[in-house]
Amino acid sequence: MSRLKSVLGYTWAVLAIAVVLATFMANDYLSGKFASATGIAVSPWFSGGEVLQIREHDRYRTVVHRPVFDALIGERSEGFVQVNWEPADRLPSVIEENIEVGRDKLEHFAIRLDTKTGAALLFSRTASVVGLERAYRLKNSWAVRVLLSRTTN
Repeated sequence: MSRLKSVLGYTWAVLAIAVVLATFMANDYLSGKFASATGIAVSPWFSGGEVLQIREHDRYRTVVHRPVFDALIGERSEGFVQVNWEPADRLPSVIEENIEVGRDKLEHFAIRLDTKTGAALLFSRTASVVGLERAYRLKNSWAVRVLLSRTTN
């Protein structure tokens, strides 16, 4: 009987180690599956929000996300809009582009981004554009976040 308990105990330990190793190796895949099964979504404050518009250029594309004002309950008075340029390896050394936020056909700001240094300049065209939060390099793109105000229009 004690031999049977030992065999079962060692078998359980080996199986547990195999499950732990498999869980760590497939962490990205499993976490995505678990999150989608529960309906959990990544906050737009981390992801940049849903894509609102894609502009195709000769060698790259501009991706404009929706303005994000989301709060835990309701909406904030301050938010941001994220703009991505991708793919990073095909971007010009300097990008200059006028951006409209939303679908009102009004250019809200112009951005100048140096893709070699990461330096960015913001030229506001409306009172709702507060300033430039930051410009940063992602895995395969460059992005900027422009601060917006809902109260000033």
